[in-house]
Amino acid sequence: MKSPIEVVKQVVECDNGRDAEGYRSILHDDYVSYVHGHEQNRGADVEVEALASWWKATSDVHLEILEMGETDGLVTLRYTLTGTNDGDLFGMPASGKRFHVENCTLLRVVDGKVKETFRYSDTMGLMTQLGAMPARD
Repeated sequence: MKSPIEVVKQVVECDNGRDAEGYRSILHDDYVSYVHGHEQNRGADVEVEALASWWKATSDVHLEILEMGETDGLVTLRYTLTGTNDGDLFGMPASGKRFHVENCTLLRVVDGKVKETFRYSDTMGLMTQLGAMPARD
């Protein structure tokens, strides 16, 4: 069985490779994701569908690992996301603008699969870079 760190590296590879089938295979059926402390998606298929929507909105998005650490199956992943908003995102039309944000996600790995994720992302920075929010001075 893969270690929790190896499972999370596979998550990153599937995300960068737009591999929905591979991504689905490493999620528990009763997977749950949280964003900023609020439940976002319940069920592996719902999560994969949400990820596929993100890929459509940012077809060249790339996740770059900055740091990873693991304690008792909980992996902390600090990373950057870069890409171009070339499709509808959060109900907004494509801006065509590039973005670069730093995020942190905690992934709970149980029996070689991801059971839960807790995402903390620079949503304000992303929306500002896409022109959906005014820049702060």
